[in-house]
Amino acid sequence: MIILGEIRTCLLHNSRPLPKAVVSELLGLKPGKRVRVTDRPVNLSVSPRLAVGVDCRLASEPSAKARGIGTVVSRAMVTGGVVLQASAHASLTRAASDIRQGWSHYARRVGTVEVIGKADAGQLALGHRTGGTGGVLDLGAIAEYLLDVVQMRPQLDHTTAIRARPTWVRWTAACADGLTEPVVRLRLEDEVSRTIEVVVAADQLGLAQRFCEDVALHDWLLTTLGSTIDQAARGDDARTDVLAAVVERLVHLWMPGAHVHPAMQTLWDKLERQPGFGRQWGAQVAQIRDLVALRTLRALEQARQRETADY
Repeated sequence: MIILGEIRTCLLHNSRPLPKAVVSELLGLKPGKRVRVTDRPVNLSVSPRLAVGVDCRLASEPSAKARGIGTVVSRAMVTGGVVLQASAHASLTRAASDIRQGWSHYARRVGTVEVIGKADAGQLALGHRTGGTGGVLDLGAIAEYLLDVVQMRPQLDHTTAIRARPTWVRWTAACADGLTEPVVRLRLEDEVSRTIEVVVAADQLGLAQRFCEDVALHDWLLTTLGSTIDQAARGDDARTDVLAAVVERLVHLWMPGAHVHPAMQTLWDKLERQPGFGRQWGAQVAQIRDLVALRTLRALEQARQRETADY
């Protein structure tokens, strides 16, 4: 049927970027399972998959009776030793029977939630993106819990040089017959929350998760740079060292599509046209570098004036 997912993205609570060996220790959340590490073109480390059993109502819009039973898969990722993400998702399929099966039946299908009820795929996808009401499947809570687990690990010193808010992305992926090219719709709900709707060919459905995680990462980078610029404009805590830390630690991480399947590059091309991720990023980076340069020049001028006054 469809895939539902949710992603939390934030700054790793550490004073310096972590070396990849330490990141591997940090993400070693499942004994005996290795952390996947990709070094090119930017370091990306991914934890082993963790499974959570669920048996709950499913949100649907328009509202219809739906119950989901099965397992949700979650994982944590660190990019560049700096940015932490936690992602949870589940594939929804129609149950063969309205009778609940033994737990062993669901445990054999890790990452699959079977749907009992009248809600169809479109209703379930829209219900997930709009949030539903209390008591329904909450993938965000699963991702948030994993985020907290990683942030409390002893490898971190719990000090940060950049003030950055977490963001979250709620996404759905569906397949459609006769689709000529994949479709992506990105919606900015408020300052920190977004929704993504992806429609792809059936054989590309499993690629959507990594694409949405990549969008979430780059959206967080955009949001964080924008917030830092706003702080500087207001005169809040955006000292030259904070601005320099943003340039040093975040700017080089901007590589849309670097870790997604080539088949998903078409979706990134659409986002580059509208809303124009790359243009906005380039403008923000230039603005921050100008702020650093101006504040450095101002500090040098103030130092020169003090030296002149001492004579």
